[in-house]
Amino acid sequence: MPQNVGQLAEATHYNTVAEDVNLVFGDKYPSAAVTDVNRKDTHKYGWGAINVTDNLSPGTLITAERLQDLVERTNVSINHIDVTDSVLVFATPVNRTDVTAQTPIRAEDLNLIENKFTNTILVNNNHATVDPADASALPATPTSGGPYTRSALWDNRLIGEHVWSWNSYNDARYFFNGGGQVRLALEMTNGSTAGYYNWADVINEMGVLNMTWDNFFQSNSITLGTSEGKGFYDLTEYFGDGSDAGTPDEGLLFTSSGVTLSRQVGSYGYGYGYGYGTAYGYIQGPGTWYQWADPAIIGGTYSNSVYASAYSIYSSYQQLKFRIYGKYANNGADVHLKFILDDSQHYNFIDGSIAASCSYLMPDVITQGGATFDVSPDPVLTILDNLTSPNDF
Repeated sequence: MPQNVGQLAEATHYNTVAEDVNLVFGDKYPSAAVTDVNRKDTHKYGWGAINVTDNLSPGTLITAERLQDLVERTNVSINHIDVTDSVLVFATPVNRTDVTAQTPIRAEDLNLIENKFTNTILVNNNHATVDPADASALPATPTSGGPYTRSALWDNRLIGEHVWSWNSYNDARYFFNGGGQVRLALEMTNGSTAGYYNWADVINEMGVLNMTWDNFFQSNSITLGTSEGKGFYDLTEYFGDGSDAGTPDEGLLFTSSGVTLSRQVGSYGYGYGYGYGTAYGYIQGPGTWYQWADPAIIGGTYSNSVYASAYSIYSSYQQLKFRIYGKYANNGADVHLKFILDDSQHYNFIDGSIAASCSYLMPDVITQGGATFDVSPDPVLTILDNLTSPNDF
């Protein structure tokens, strides 16, 4: 806790402040295991730098060098995280920003550092953020299994699976604790069937999917899906998608919106805008269009054009949803992500091309004096199912 202004810094006070610094900048849980209980509450701390001494014996003189180590780590931390704040400035003597030899170390010097960690760095999990100006969005080239594309016709289900790997669980921790993200974006193009238009409506409106230490969210999206609010520290060893021993949806991270097409059709189905209400999806061919479909809305001939269904009998098209699951492997050093596009209820033919691209947000290295923030190495990407395996048809 803060000490009185004017008194010399004490070892016990120094130790308390140094522990806060190490909690964030170093690692107070170096033996962390992915199987630890409540890992989300503890493992989220630590960027992996070398700890400073935080167990000085009572009566130990607090040297300028020790204080300077804390100052540099504090200022790098403020620079790295996504907050509006300033670096440390000491009022005595004369607004200094560093600590030189022979400088008396006062309690208020430690108070300033303690205040930065208590009220800025540690509050609201700010320590696990990154200033966008101090991070790089990088494409990921898979070491094997690519390209992540499919152009062959399908009518049942597509499954994609890839793995992000680090050298160890702690390396993965440091990456996510430092504000790192792994990302996925999908795109469908050049199709012409009703099945294509349904899935293109779902996929092309999702935007980029981002995984953080505690969440899975969309960015640049047109239509919002449903996030389960799970991130890196919520993963278990199972997907829970029916392919393993996990409980149902144990590893479910995100579900897209269904088909969101909306058209007004006239009293005879002609699209005049004063009739049947919200459409539920695209269908192939006219059927008895005057009962349930808008007339031809997308190219082709009368017999093979794509129509928009209007009656709730076709509401099942809203259940065409992209789902993505996650799990850990290799003692927590690997993050597996699996996504599923399931059209088995309809058996529509889906043509065109679908492509998945992976990327990541890598926090930049920041150095001040003897303090360096660095959560290297970058994660490595491997694709296990690139949408063309026997389970994709």
